[in-house]
Amino acid sequence: MPSSLKTLLVLLSLLLPALLVGLGDRPVYKIQEVRIAETAREMLVDGNWVVPRFNGELRLQKPPLPYWLTAASYRFFGVDAVAVRLPAVIAGLLLASLLWRWIGREAGPEIASASVLLLIASYLGLRYFRSGEADAVLLLCITAACVLGYDILNGKGAAARRALFGLALGLGFLSKGPAALAIPLLSLALFALTEKRAARPLAPLTQLFSIPGVLLLILVAFGWYAWVFATMPDIAQSFFGKQVDETFISGNHAKPLWWYLGHHFEFFAPWGVLVLPAGWMAYRGSRGETPAIVRFAWCWLAVVFVLLTATVNKQMQYALLFAPPLALILGYYLVAASGRYAKINRALFGLFCLVALAVVIYAARKLGASASLLLLAAIPFVPLALKLILRERATSAAVLFVAAATAMGFLYSEAYLSKEPRKVAAQVLGMAAAARSPLYQLDPPGNGAVSFYAGKAVPPIVAEDIPLRLLDHDEIWLVLEGEVPAVDGIVFESVMQSDEMALYRARRRE
Repeated sequence: MPSSLKTLLVLLSLLLPALLVGLGDRPVYKIQEVRIAETAREMLVDGNWVVPRFNGELRLQKPPLPYWLTAASYRFFGVDAVAVRLPAVIAGLLLASLLWRWIGREAGPEIASASVLLLIASYLGLRYFRSGEADAVLLLCITAACVLGYDILNGKGAAARRALFGLALGLGFLSKGPAALAIPLLSLALFALTEKRAARPLAPLTQLFSIPGVLLLILVAFGWYAWVFATMPDIAQSFFGKQVDETFISGNHAKPLWWYLGHHFEFFAPWGVLVLPAGWMAYRGSRGETPAIVRFAWCWLAVVFVLLTATVNKQMQYALLFAPPLALILGYYLVAASGRYAKINRALFGLFCLVALAVVIYAARKLGASASLLLLAAIPFVPLALKLILRERATSAAVLFVAAATAMGFLYSEAYLSKEPRKVAAQVLGMAAAARSPLYQLDPPGNGAVSFYAGKAVPPIVAEDIPLRLLDHDEIWLVLEGEVPAVDGIVFESVMQSDEMALYRARRRE
């Protein structure tokens, strides 16, 4: 059996359970995931794949590619939480495969294997490659553009690569906007400048594009926007203007400049601590000793850091953009480190392995002899056993064990430690209210999870409009959170309560 196939089997023996086990157990409740899940469901039901709607109302704030992918997943697998998250899982597996092949070709199989494990088996990787949000698809497109651009700058500029480069940029823009253009183009320009391949930063970018590539970029990235502006210009300008303001100017998630630095170790646990010795080794090392692909990763990382730091809006999912270059840098560090750096690694991995072993023992004691225990407990040991059986050499046993224990700890936490009543409230009430009509949500919350689990659009309503709705109906049904509104002449009857959310029947007072 070829050595590359052995490595692939070992990696998949961890990546597949890490991304698939318990994928549908967690309810759809986080607002970023809910928006995509419910918008895609309404898109599929209405048959209108061009104009997205959320809770029955127009939604143009975000590009439509994530909605289209999720709606396609529904068509093949049905509307449920697993189908919501499958596009992100597939994007994560494709991203891991892309990096494995690219890094393996440029820097060797050991660095490729370590980089893939660090990418997926970190807190952010496990969190967002198992979620129905847009970030995994965006990251795949950005990484594909960076890989293609790197190859083109290094003389592998076939016409097909240039066309695919434009396509990757366009799909990235259609998944989540301008970051998909800025990050690859600026990273490649900075790399060309630092490698002294061009006197001007933007000069090498002309090598990246061909006429087919530019046409693909324009058509894919801006075709939908052009149609929206042509058919509903006033509405589109309002939606898009609001999104630009919230992201780059005022910010509805504004954070200080140092926010990402302050959360680095948490977001990239358990590997984040390795950035300190890896950065010092890169600073002290000889430029000639560092592979070009790793130097490109540092340029990529620097561009992401500057862009995200300068942006007013800062959220945890944006930090996922650091993951591919950081995984490559740390994968190289783990393989190339020698001398005092190797001693630091042995100490850190000794600590990592002790913590990982403690996680395994804790889960075993907590779950007892159950099917869940057997499944979770197998995650750290199956890859190691397969590595031993196949005599696979490219993957470090220590890195594999820590990565697998990290995945097991994440899955255990998701299944047993984070099931709070508020996270299932919308699911319980939505399913219970599915047959009620007309059904509304008191705004706030306007929670799309209620619509998703009810299987129909449940539009928001303000308290002042309740009497108007009761002119046409003897009673209406309301999902609300918090206190019942005081509306003259209206009686509210509690039907069901789940945590802080409740289902009420509203009717006119006799």
